[in-house]
Amino acid sequence: MRTRSATPPGGLRIGMVVYDRTYEMVAVIRGFTGPLVHLARPTGLEWQSRWVSVRPGTAYEQRQLRALAALHRLRHKGLPVG
Repeated sequence: MRTRSATPPGGLRIGMVVYDRTYEMVAVIRGFTGPLVHLARPTGLEWQSRWVSVRPGTAYEQRQLRALAALHRLRHKGLPVG
C-alpha cells in the first residue's frame, strides 16, 4: 500500500527523480511505505527499494530519465492500444 508520509525520509518527496544504488537505475518516487520507497520508470517498470538506497538524481540523471521517456513514447507511437 502506498502512503504519503508527513515527513518523507532523507528529504525525499513524491515525484522526485532519484538514483537507486541497489538496482543502479534512475526513477521517479511514486510513494512510501515504512522504510520502502516505491519507484517507477517511464517504461512502466515499478519496484520498491529501501529509502537509504536512493539519492536525489543529478541533472544528468534527470535528462537521462526524460530521454528514456521520449524513446519509450517514440517506440510506442502508432502501435494499437490493448
